[in-house]
Amino acid sequence: MPAIASDRLVDLHNDLTHYDTTIAHELREFLRGNPVNRSRLKIDTELEEMLRAFKAETPAEVECRRDMLRYKRRIDDVVYELLRMLDERPPTRRKVNEEKGKKRAST
Repeated sequence: MPAIASDRLVDLHNDLTHYDTTIAHELREFLRGNPVNRSRLKIDTELEEMLRAFKAETPAEVECRRDMLRYKRRIDDVVYELLRMLDERPPTRRKVNEEKGKKRAST
């Protein structure tokens, strides 16, 4: 995670941290074989727009904003890849068990 260059970037840094931890949580669930909440796997376009619109006043802020955009794009790549893997993944254990329960109940 990029370091904060100034107080003006704190809110953007916090938003980026939240985006990162949300995606990391879903990735951990995927790796453990648990169901993933696809509704949380969204590209945060609003964050990208806010980072692009930020008017840096110092060279340190310029560099920090650039690093934050680069870091956000890496997270976006993880989201794209995770969505691709979810589409290829066989049903989770919980879904398979629920489907078996429905079949038993209907017979």
